[in-house]
Amino acid sequence: MPLTPTQLEALRALLDRLIPNDEFPGALAAGTDKFILQLLTHACAAEAPFLAQGLTQLDTEAIARHGQTFATLPITAQDALIFALEHNRTATPWPAAFPAAAFINRLIDLAAEGFYADPANGGNRDGASWRMIGYDPLLPARPSAP
Repeated sequence: MPLTPTQLEALRALLDRLIPNDEFPGALAAGTDKFILQLLTHACAAEAPFLAQGLTQLDTEAIARHGQTFATLPITAQDALIFALEHNRTATPWPAAFPAAAFINRLIDLAAEGFYADPANGGNRDGASWRMIGYDPLLPARPSAP
């Protein structure tokens, strides 16, 4: 199930706040959005309607609070909205089977998965997050301490 352009815009804005650029590439620069989109058409296809509905609801929530979509909000308002949703503090009704906190937490999980994934799996473009943490996949693994 492909996302609508509006849902895709909300997803990218949300990922940009979850893992923003700093001295290292953030979620979007590392291809996390593409990783998640690939998951939604394959391994996580059953979740796609749930996540698409959550992205639509994210915009509904932003409009109810600020009169504009999530992607067009200033970053401070985006961050405040993410925080509120993590605590299920909503201005609009969210489905009981899919509360706001469940939506945000699932996107956080998917963002981390895509950001730190093996680049061969479609995320972590050019090993950006691996460089950030000093991981070199070509070095042999250190033995575990006894």
